[in-house]
Amino acid sequence: MDTMAGPGTVVRVADVEDERAWARIGRIAAYIAAIGFLATTVLYLLDVYDVLDPTPAFVQTSAGELQDEAHFWAAIFAHQHAIVWDVIARDTLGPIAFVALIIVGIALRRRIDGDRPERQLMVTFLTVGGVVAAISSLAYLANVEFWRLPWGAIPKDGETSIVAVGRATTAIDNLTIWPEAFGYVVVALGIVCIGSAVRRGTGMPRRLGTLAYVTAGTLVALAVATAMDADNARSLLALAVGAVLAPTLCVSIGRMLGRGPGAA
Repeated sequence: MDTMAGPGTVVRVADVEDERAWARIGRIAAYIAAIGFLATTVLYLLDVYDVLDPTPAFVQTSAGELQDEAHFWAAIFAHQHAIVWDVIARDTLGPIAFVALIIVGIALRRRIDGDRPERQLMVTFLTVGGVVAAISSLAYLANVEFWRLPWGAIPKDGETSIVAVGRATTAIDNLTIWPEAFGYVVVALGIVCIGSAVRRGTGMPRRLGTLAYVTAGTLVALAVATAMDADNARSLLALAVGAVLAPTLCVSIGRMLGRGPGAA
């Protein structure tokens, strides 16, 4: 059905309803992404700074290298068992947030006029980067199989087994580092496209574009710190991106979609 919106202008009611639906979905997804990124970051920092349970250190004794490492891994498993809920929560909420961010990109693409490259690349980069980053987090959850049950005391002649399992968890952790960093970089490219599209779009806040550029730059820095295993820099950058910039950007996009054409 068509309605007259003004002289010589015909507006399809179905198109208006479609735009309202996408604006509503995009707004909800933006708020979910903001909450997800914030919660994931808080849970990560609680672990990093030993707020929930202190991380045990390796102690060298006269018992020998094998027994020392076995006792170290036993202590690590007990520590991870104590905070396993934190690991499960953050590595579940993080992927949810990335999926929500992909939906935000799709909704924002419909809101932006024209067909410039950044309008299409925005969704491509957010989708590829978000999926890679999400898979990295979900792959890390494989370690939960070692941590969800208490190990108890080291059995007699069981040092070799517990050391092997401990090193296996390290291998899983190492396998997720570069995919995580790569995912961050690709998502950052998508956020750059958001900034470019917003700054070129009509009726869109220019400050949102600037916020997108700052968020993307900080996210790239976080990717570098992750790949280089720079723990202190990674924690600070994670705080900046996950607790401040990304939630603010998502909420700002959600509010813009709520005010935009076709919004309910």
